[in-house]
Amino acid sequence: MRVLSWPNAISALRLPLAAAFVATEAYLTRGMILAAGALSDWLDGWLARRLRQETPSGEVVDPIADKIFLFAALGSFALSGRLELWQLLLLLVRDLFTTAASVAALALGLPIRFRSRFGGKLVTTLQILAVAVLMLQPELVVAVVAAAAVATVYAVVDYTLAGARSLRRPEHAR
Repeated sequence: MRVLSWPNAISALRLPLAAAFVATEAYLTRGMILAAGALSDWLDGWLARRLRQETPSGEVVDPIADKIFLFAALGSFALSGRLELWQLLLLLVRDLFTTAASVAALALGLPIRFRSRFGGKLVTTLQILAVAVLMLQPELVVAVVAAAAVATVYAVVDYTLAGARSLRRPEHAR
């Protein structure tokens, strides 16, 4: 399994970006870090497809980097009191579900691959938007949280159905 690739390296850049976001309170710096994180999320996927470097390792590295970056950014707002705990949980429930499902599938030896899907991309976009809103117009965060909650329900159902379908494929029959 190839781990070292440009797309994976770009994904990994979100880890120090997450630390930098938490380490600063400077509005402009946080804005640049958020922009770099969002751009790297788009760029790693585009490069992986363009260079034909879509790999199982990339399917792990990219979402982990996304989760760490967004957990750190959103968590910093929760710790500062600018984001309520219930809002944080609604923004992160899709990530908690997919992480638990991935661990359960691995522990049970189920042949399920959690590939990127539209619902997941939509939730990630709304999470990034939530960070931007918290920086620019915090009074609008409830609307973004509500949109993310609806998108999360869609994503969780979609991921669950896709996982169930993958288990019914003939190549996975025992």
